[in-house]
Amino acid sequence: MSIASTSRTRIAYVAQSAFDAVPATPTFKTLRRTSGNLRTQKATSVSDEVHADGNIRDEAQTGQDVVGSYAFELVYGDHDDLIANALCGAWTADVLKNGVAEGLFLFEETDDIGGGAFAYARFLNCKVGVLDLAINSRSLVRGSMEIVGTQQTLAAAIVAGATYAAPSNNKPETSVAVGALSVVGLAPTPIVKNVNLRINSNRRVRDSVGSLYSQEHGRGSMDVTGTMEVYFETNALAQAVLDHALGALNLTVGAVTLKKYTIAMPAVRLLDGARQIGGRNDDVMYAIPFRAVYDSGIGASISITRAVA
Repeated sequence: MSIASTSRTRIAYVAQSAFDAVPATPTFKTLRRTSGNLRTQKATSVSDEVHADGNIRDEAQTGQDVVGSYAFELVYGDHDDLIANALCGAWTADVLKNGVAEGLFLFEETDDIGGGAFAYARFLNCKVGVLDLAINSRSLVRGSMEIVGTQQTLAAAIVAGATYAAPSNNKPETSVAVGALSVVGLAPTPIVKNVNLRINSNRRVRDSVGSLYSQEHGRGSMDVTGTMEVYFETNALAQAVLDHALGALNLTVGAVTLKKYTIAMPAVRLLDGARQIGGRNDDVMYAIPFRAVYDSGIGASISITRAVA
C-alpha cells in the first residue's frame, strides 16, 4: 500500500429511492470537482462527575453527522441533478424552479492506496444544503455545494454490481461567456465586475433519542441571495438602491448554442448597497447585496433554463 494522492481520488454519487436505502447495483455518476470532501462530524459529551483523584472518567459519543462541501467549475450538464437538489425542484421541459421537492444521494469517495487496492467511504442520505455560484471577471465560473448527510460507512470494495459513468467532456464556462445581462431594468445595463449567488434551503439536523444519526434533514425557507459589484458610472443604480427597488436580475451563461443556462430572478430586492471609493489608482465601485423574493409570474424566486440557444 502507499500514501493516497488527491489526484488519484474519485468522487461519485447516485440517487437514493428512499431514506436509508442503499441502491442495489447502483450506476454511479462521477462528480467533476476541483476540491472538497465529506466527513463525519462527531458530537461528544464529557462526564461532569467529580472524583477525588481529579480524573475525567469518559467523553461519550452522542452524535454523528455528515458534513462537507465540493467546489466545482460550472460545466454544462454535469451538475444538473445536484443543482435541482439544491433548489428542491425538478427539471421540467428544461426549466428548473425552486420548490419543495426532496431528493437523496449516496456519495462515494474512493482513494487509490496502491497495489490495486482502494479505500471507499460512503455517505448516506445526502442533500445539497447550500449552492454558491461565483461569476468573476476574467475567470472561470466557479461554484460550491455544501452537503449534509446522516451516516458514513467504510469499505474495501465497490457496492456489488456498481458501475461508474464517466463525466462529460464539456469545457468549463467562463465569465466571458455571460450575456443577456439585465439589472433591475436599468438602461444602459451597468458594467458588472462580479456576481455571486447563494441558494440556501436552510437544512437542519433532526436528532432523536436512541440514535447517533439524524432523521431525514429538515428544510426551511429558500434563501436566494447574492452580491454584485459594478463600476460606478451614474447615480441610476445608487438611486435604485435608495428606492429599495424591486426588479429582475437575469443572465445567460455559456458559449455553445443549446449548451447554455439562463438564470432568472424576476423579483430581486436591492439591499444595503455601498459606493466604494478606493485609493488614487482605483475605480469607484458600487457593491450591492440583493435578495430574490417570490414572483407570482413563475411561482418561485428563481428559475434556471437549460439548452438555451
